[in-house]
Amino acid sequence: MLDKRRSEQGAVTVFLIVIFAAVFAFVAIFIDFARMSALQARTEVLAHSAARSVLSAYDKQLLEKYGLFAFGETDENYLMSKVLQDNFQLAMRSDNLPIMEAQLDSSSVELLRPLGHYSVFRRQIREDMKYKAPIDFAIEVVNKFKPMAQIMKEASNTVDLLSKLQRLYDQREDKLDQLLSAQKQAASSAKGYTDRLARRNYTYIPDHLLGSPIHLIADAASQYNDYLAKAEEDRDREASERVYSDLLADYRYDTGRAFNALSQADQEAAVQHAQQLIAARALLEEVRGINEQMRQVIKESESRPAQHGYDSVSRGLSIGGDEAASGESEIAEIRGRSENLLLQASLLMDLEAGIEAQEASFNSAHQAVASLLSSSSDMGTASSGSASGFKSKTMQASREIDRYLRTYSDSGSGNALQQIQAKVEAHRSSDAQRKQTEQQAAAELKHAFSLLRQIEELKNKMGEHQKQFDVLRSYFDNNRALNQDHSAAEAGQGIRGRSPDPYETGEQAMGGMDVLYASLSEMMSGITDNGYQTEYVVSYFDFFDVSTLKELMEGRSDKLDAMVEQFAPQRQEVEYILYGFHNPAGNVAAAYGEIFTMRLAIRTMEGLIKHASKVNPLLILASALLYGVVEAVKDMVRLCQKGGLQLSDYLRVELTYRDHLRLFLLLHGTSDRRLSRMLSVVRLNTGINPDERATYIQGEVTVALPLWFLPGVSKAIGSAGALQGRVEGSRYYAVKQAHYSY
Repeated sequence: MLDKRRSEQGAVTVFLIVIFAAVFAFVAIFIDFARMSALQARTEVLAHSAARSVLSAYDKQLLEKYGLFAFGETDENYLMSKVLQDNFQLAMRSDNLPIMEAQLDSSSVELLRPLGHYSVFRRQIREDMKYKAPIDFAIEVVNKFKPMAQIMKEASNTVDLLSKLQRLYDQREDKLDQLLSAQKQAASSAKGYTDRLARRNYTYIPDHLLGSPIHLIADAASQYNDYLAKAEEDRDREASERVYSDLLADYRYDTGRAFNALSQADQEAAVQHAQQLIAARALLEEVRGINEQMRQVIKESESRPAQHGYDSVSRGLSIGGDEAASGESEIAEIRGRSENLLLQASLLMDLEAGIEAQEASFNSAHQAVASLLSSSSDMGTASSGSASGFKSKTMQASREIDRYLRTYSDSGSGNALQQIQAKVEAHRSSDAQRKQTEQQAAAELKHAFSLLRQIEELKNKMGEHQKQFDVLRSYFDNNRALNQDHSAAEAGQGIRGRSPDPYETGEQAMGGMDVLYASLSEMMSGITDNGYQTEYVVSYFDFFDVSTLKELMEGRSDKLDAMVEQFAPQRQEVEYILYGFHNPAGNVAAAYGEIFTMRLAIRTMEGLIKHASKVNPLLILASALLYGVVEAVKDMVRLCQKGGLQLSDYLRVELTYRDHLRLFLLLHGTSDRRLSRMLSVVRLNTGINPDERATYIQGEVTVALPLWFLPGVSKAIGSAGALQGRVEGSRYYAVKQAHYSY
């Protein structure tokens, strides 16, 4: 019944079916794997495309007005979902062979890094200005100041040196005056001797009878012979019969009183003289020390670190422009005369020798007086003592005291102290004129500061504008809080202390030029964030119309009410960003104060050249400062009238008010506070809060794909970690993230 041959014919078919099933399963799994891999790639592309599309909804107002990119007010999740849905629908319509059949499962968007963050804002400024800023700054700023680099270097070195020398010079001269005063006081201490010693060039003292008044020691010496004779007569008589007892007693009493007074005067003179000459020696050492300080200052003046900025700018690449300004040789020659301010070694030796000679002269007088005082012990007994010795000692003491007082106290050509005073005054020949010039410069400086105070005081008339500045302050504080900036607030960073001292103000002005040229040098070697932000501020923000201050600078106060309207924060944005005063007048006053300081530096440089013919370097400096202050005040008025200034009489280049502001922005350097002020102005003008506008997107897209074959096998493979996505039921999910920023 069974056909053995027939039963064996189906084995091949079954074998082939088994083989085919295994191959089919293998191929089917690879087909799904290929679909999954394609889905991964497509999802990646879709995620990035959708993220870019979301970021395309930036705020146009921020871009057009400030060159900033930040996400607008559209719902970001809606944009992301809409872009993805449109992409899937387009794919479904365009696929001729729909092998994917993928569907959007979900999408999400997270907006991060608001524009108000310092790092984000800095980066956007850098991106916006990276091509424009270096060119504009080189042409409009560096090229104007480069020709003046060397002459300003010489002026800065000279003002720095002479200002230091002026302080040391005045200290030294004050010490010299104290020294001579101490010597004069020491000499005056010897005047007490004259109450008991006559100032006569004695050759002899005549004899007188007892009974004459005794005031001077010479009176006692003239009666001493008679005293001895009468004492001898009474000695031979009985006590009851002595005739001259009262007369002798009166003589001893009066003479003793005279000696006691002389002794007291001698003690006081010795103490006072010693103290004053000790003080004089100490003062002389101080004079020597200050003189050496001056010598050291002169020695170090040619190696100031501040010179490097000037040299670097001077050597830098020039883009057209004028030839370098001349005059540095004249200024350098002024500095070369500074050694004339030093005291010569011969004068210092004369001062020291004068102290020693005065001490020796006094000691000689003091010893003569001491010798005379020793004879007072002989007055007690009539049998001892010698009238000739008494007279000799009296004459010697009187001659020594007279000689000392004539040499050190009396007026006249023979006074040694006056001779020394004349030598000291010889190198002070220009001091009186210099002091007068300093007083004039201080008066002009006071006038300049009064003009600045008038600007500051305008804030009391600007209540409405103050409200806007209060709003700015709140925006500023909010942005600081966002950035977790807890540092102390800046207090008028643009205003230096207004010293009435012309030298100190001149040094500050030249110090500002040192920093400016150092900043220019740094910019030329490679532009930094400070440079980018400087050009960004002057490119996108408005600055004050200085013609508003014309009437005030000219002393006309009849239009102040109309002027007040020009102090709104929107009309002085650059000034507010630069200085940060939250009141209507403070920033403008600070800007004008810095303009005055810069003009003072430049005009002082000119003054050094114009007064270089004067002999005394300190007089040249005082005259240059006076010229600088006067011309700087005039420049303040000219700036209001014309809106710009000629850089210098020696370099005819126009410098506008805007140019001054960009220099000050560069000079002060970048800071987080400045960024907050910039963002506060953006918010005030646009109504857009940068603290809430994101610049960075983090998107996530999940796409589902139905599996055609063996989903269980795919899930098992996914559990083993061989798949990027995940398998749930018969569907495969691909998840991709995209990160983008403006």
